[in-house]
This record gives sequence, C-alpha cells and structure tokens, in this order.
Amino acid sequence: MTRRVAILGLGTRGLGWARICHRAGWRVAGFDPDPRAGAAGLPAGDWRRAETISATVRGADLVVLCLPERLELVQTVLQRAQAEVPEGGVIAVDTGAFNAEAVQGGAIRPGQIVQVTGSGGGFELGVTGRNDAEIRAVAGAVLAELAAVASLAGEPPAETFAAGRPDAANL
Repeated sequence: MTRRVAILGLGTRGLGWARICHRAGWRVAGFDPDPRAGAAGLPAGDWRRAETISATVRGADLVVLCLPERLELVQTVLQRAQAEVPEGGVIAVDTGAFNAEAVQGGAIRPGQIVQVTGSGGGFELGVTGRNDAEIRAVAGAVLAELAAVASLAGEPPAETFAAGRPDAANL
C-alpha cells in the first residue's frame, strides 16, 4: 500500500520534503496559496497540487507544515488540517522557531502533532507528554526512513531542506 504525504507550503522547505518523500515512494500532494510556488524538481505526474488545505490532507498518512514562522498562522492551519486528517495520521510542523508545546497549543488533537527540524545529517523530533507512544514511534520511523533516503540520494537532510540558515536547516 502506497503511503500518502501532504505538504502544506511549497517553498524551499516544502519542496525538499516533497522530493525526499517522492524518492521514498510516497504519493505526494501539496498546497500553497501562492500560485508561483510549485514542484520544481519533481517529475510531472508524480505529485498533485490541490486547491485547498482540506483536499490536500484528506486521507494523508503524514502531513508536513512548511509555513512562515508565525505561530498564529501555524496553529490556524493545524486546526484546518486536523479536521480532515485521520486520527492516526502524523502532523509534523517544520519549524526551528517554535517547540512542540507551542505548535500543539490550540490544536484539536495535540497528540498527533510533532515538531521537526533538520540537524546535520538527520532530523530532530520534538514531542511532548501529549504525544502517545504510537505517534512518537511512527514519526521517528518516518524521519529515520527519510534521512536514509536523503543520504542514499547524496542529499543530506540539512542541505535538502535548507532555507537560508547556514547553522541549521528547517525541514
């Protein structure tokens, strides 16, 4: 069974996620309100751009938010996404500005939300006591898989997801 990933935000970080998830065999859907944002580097036909957040995340196994570093925006988009994401789905917020506790604030189901950042050749997973063991395990396994795929492709995650920060990359 093919896994589905929904990327919310198709800038540098979002496209990095899309490329690596595609290489790992995931079906990729993306959304960005800016029509100029796109899927550079993804083979045509191997991904779809949806018209709404709901259409992008519906039925996804993994949702990745790659939004501007504004907490109110992140929390608003999380609430909209959670209305369509299955309860067992993982929502990863790609941010270096906010910790897991902050991004979970105001969420419908805070336990399904994790925070991720790029770190050297891998990823750092931010969780809280609200995350149950299953979500932690799934999120950790997915990040390990994607780090391995990035490494095999010759693209360490810190370079794949770089967003103009030389000291640490956002995922």
